[in-house]
Amino acid sequence: SNLRISEKQLRQYVQVILENNQIELGQWFYSPLNWKPSNFVTGGLYRVKGEAKVRDKSIDWSLILKVIIPSSAANDPSHYNYWKREILAYQSGVLSQLPPMLRAPRCLGVETQDDHTVWLWLEEVSDHLQGQWSQTEYEKIARLLGNFNGTYLVSKEMPTDSWLCRDWLGSWVKECDRYDDGKTLIEETWRENPLNKVFPPDIFIRYREFYSSRKQLLETLRKLPKVFTHNDAWAPNLFLQKDGSVIAVDWSFTGIVGVGEELGRFYGLCLHSGLGTTIDINRLSGILFDSYCLGLFEAGWKGDIRLVRFGFTASVGIRCGMLIPKIMDHFY
Repeated sequence: SNLRISEKQLRQYVQVILENNQIELGQWFYSPLNWKPSNFVTGGLYRVKGEAKVRDKSIDWSLILKVIIPSSAANDPSHYNYWKREILAYQSGVLSQLPPMLRAPRCLGVETQDDHTVWLWLEEVSDHLQGQWSQTEYEKIARLLGNFNGTYLVSKEMPTDSWLCRDWLGSWVKECDRYDDGKTLIEETWRENPLNKVFPPDIFIRYREFYSSRKQLLETLRKLPKVFTHNDAWAPNLFLQKDGSVIAVDWSFTGIVGVGEELGRFYGLCLHSGLGTTIDINRLSGILFDSYCLGLFEAGWKGDIRLVRFGFTASVGIRCGMLIPKIMDHFY
């Protein structure tokens, strides 16, 4: 797509990145990032890069431009995919006051375009391992997420802004239900489905039980001790730094959830995305859970570990259970 980038604004952002007001903007260009949008409010991600002259010295620079599309279907702050959430998260200052172990990229500017899309100008961040994670990195991230969440249970004040998502999972379940035709609750559907060979023999009974207990699971999740969450933490959104901290991008699902849910989302996304051969998938959930709890304890939390286990297992269970109708439909 053809972006009409204002050189005047671009120059301002480059000045901030290079920490110098006396620059001469040289050649620059933009290109789409190699990324498939899975979120209907994201219109594109671009890298804008070039060179600038500072006191006769040529310096390379690069920025990330994220294009956000307004959506009437996601126009309510309680919607899991509220289109303005990330913009407001940056504008409110919440993302510049995060605990040191997990931070957001710096936002250099927010511009509303004539076509009503909103452009977020962000610093470009990189992962010192280029995303080549071994099991150690997954453990590190789980511990870090526990530490991040735990900080809000113990010492850090919880943000209270109205754009925060306060019932992400509940809202997502409601949205999934709109596309569920109910076939999965009929036993015949399962008998005729080729997936039968893959699923355990009692899958229909288990699915039906899951379906009838969803409401109660969600209600119990709402009663857990609350933490501030990134809520979309998985490899493509996390950039490990040499100092052991992590920079997390894409804050469009950020909000307040029960303790353990952040890890549930992380683990669910791990399962969903395929982890390569070096990771022992059968032991992964236990390893991640222990690491997350370690992070909570390091933050100073002394609560009941069973609450964390419920937050973790219930949120993963709901996530996986809600995918069943979609998977069945695909093979029906």
